[in-house]
Amino acid sequence: MIKFHLVLLFIITAMSTAAQYSQGAKDSAQNEIRQLTDAWNKAIINRDSAMLEKILAPDYSLNGAVNRSAWMNNTMHHIITDTLEVTAPLQITFYGQSCKAEGSFFWKAAFDGIPRINGEYAVTDVWIKRNGHWQVLMRMSLQTKTR
Repeated sequence: MIKFHLVLLFIITAMSTAAQYSQGAKDSAQNEIRQLTDAWNKAIINRDSAMLEKILAPDYSLNGAVNRSAWMNNTMHHIITDTLEVTAPLQITFYGQSCKAEGSFFWKAAFDGIPRINGEYAVTDVWIKRNGHWQVLMRMSLQTKTR
């Protein structure tokens, strides 16, 4: 009976230690996703292709319809972004080596010099961790308010 209690105590201790580690790892990953989202927004504004290459997965798509190369071409050559900011804290949910980040953004930009984008968007990003690095696989966005 004492042996049973010792084994049970060991299992409970091991489980609580694993849970603490998992929460710490989750907190660290949440911070990393938030930092990468900020870096992504700055890279769009500054047309920083090196940072975009780092953040976007090779198979990235916007709304499941615009592939990575078309998105990069538009961002680097056609869209001039004045403002792009997160307007509500990201809500991040993890699924193993992937996560979903949901938030609200305000975006103001021109396409080929013509103002076309000026509104608030509900955004859901799907991130994956490959080779120890987080990359965004897909962004789904929907304009919720025009300014």
